[in-house]
Amino acid sequence: MKGQIALALPKHVTPDRMIRVALTCIQKTPKLLECEPTSLIGAIVQASQLGLEPDGVTGQAYLIPFRNRDKDTGKTTMEVQFIPGYRGLIDLARRSGRIITIYARAVHAKDEFSRVYGTDEKLEHVPSDEADPGSLIFVYAVARFKDGGVQFECMSLHEVNAIRARSRAATAGPWVTDYEEMAKKTVIRRLCKMLPLSPEM
Repeated sequence: MKGQIALALPKHVTPDRMIRVALTCIQKTPKLLECEPTSLIGAIVQASQLGLEPDGVTGQAYLIPFRNRDKDTGKTTMEVQFIPGYRGLIDLARRSGRIITIYARAVHAKDEFSRVYGTDEKLEHVPSDEADPGSLIFVYAVARFKDGGVQFECMSLHEVNAIRARSRAATAGPWVTDYEEMAKKTVIRRLCKMLPLSPEM
């Protein structure tokens, strides 16, 4: 499938590199080889189209095996789900050319934090200096535009967990191993709905 992957890739990623990244991902998660081959190739092509490397290390993207049960036949198959990480979403947002910076932050129980909505929206966060800042309570994302504008989005842990519950990979992969990163991805994804987007986004 190298030719198809090459056609899908943006200029900054070579097909050989994407194939190496995919093979490394498969070595780390052997269950990917138990999945339907078409779903594995489809996930790799999808990663290629977005120019995101699904290595599971940089936080750009992940390839997650999951069991898919057909509602009509009751037959269960193993399939691969492509999940962009929060760093991947940030990369896609920056490609629009209209955003100076975009980032996500986690808020813990001992941090100083306030948010104000309305005609003069404001977000303030002072992280705790303590070794144990307390449990995670909020995540937020901020985008600054070239014209000086700012857009932000904030989510409680309850809102994040409600979205996690709807995910097919809620009990495996990065939701288990990198919960805080996935929470940041969730709020970045919500913010991205209000941003000028690149074609890939």
